[in-house]
Amino acid sequence: MKKSIKITLMLILLIAIMVMPTFISANTESKILKKSDKYLIYNENVMNEEFTFAFGTENQNKESLIFFPSAKDSNEEGAKNVAYIDDEIKSKMDAKTKAYLEKNSEAFLFVKNAKGEYVINAEKIELKNAIDNEKIESTTKRIKVDTTKTDVTTQTIEGIKTEVTKGKVVITDNAKAKYSYILIKLPTEGENDYSKLMKLTTKISNKEELEKLDIIQRLELMEQFLNLYNAKEPKANDSSWLPVENLEILQPQDSKNGEKYIAFIKSINGDEIIIDAQFLTCDQNYTPIYEKETITIKETSKLPVTFDSLTTIIIVFAMIIVAIVILLVVRKKASKKENK
Repeated sequence: MKKSIKITLMLILLIAIMVMPTFISANTESKILKKSDKYLIYNENVMNEEFTFAFGTENQNKESLIFFPSAKDSNEEGAKNVAYIDDEIKSKMDAKTKAYLEKNSEAFLFVKNAKGEYVINAEKIELKNAIDNEKIESTTKRIKVDTTKTDVTTQTIEGIKTEVTKGKVVITDNAKAKYSYILIKLPTEGENDYSKLMKLTTKISNKEELEKLDIIQRLELMEQFLNLYNAKEPKANDSSWLPVENLEILQPQDSKNGEKYIAFIKSINGDEIIIDAQFLTCDQNYTPIYEKETITIKETSKLPVTFDSLTTIIIVFAMIIVAIVILLVVRKKASKKENK
């Protein structure tokens, strides 16, 4: 009896071990990447091998499913196998599944491995939650701007005339559109959702660092960014929007060098409304202006000698007296000679 119980327990354990991989695969959430009008579905348990997939409704009979072969996500070495939804797949779906997909923007995914075993069983695929690759790549590029320009003003600071140079955003997009903006300062210490958003943007835009991550890690990073951006992007009718003047957004007057801001920019052109974001680091420099002292050297013309100087008068009189004395001496000597 005891031996029979042991054998039964061993069989149960063996069956549990055999079933476990399938159970884990069935409960691993797939990532959906939207590229143009195609949805690529990644699942880390099947993406390294070829498989077949089908879409259906939640309680659909598996025998009625239409299966398609997996596709490679690129032509590069190491490309992953994915399930996908595009116009061609939709056209080949059974009518019930297609109608359900179009109505609810979702379907249920079934995947069989090369052995014909179900490894994903009715996983809900919600297209509205797909990672929008184009939206991520176009962030900071939907409205064209130039952030290299500066605004220069002159102020008197502590009695010194100073040239103040600050950064600014110059909108170079459609000049006929109406623009407005919202500036949000990021904390210098600690972290909030806006500073997290800026860090995620930096990570996603760093191609070298991105290449070090596997596809699932990249998709998770993109998903974090998109969820946070969608949550923090101001609504078009938000009362905080300020009008853009002369197509320029200036740094706040009290901003300091190195402070970081998110600038949300809204463009309205007819019925078209576009909202974009720029991630800015303030640039503020102070240059004292010292006016060069002008030293004027006046050259006095040499004038004829006059008798305005006392010394000059004395010398002249002395010379006259000496001349008179000499003249008297000469005349006296001449007189004596005549008398002889």
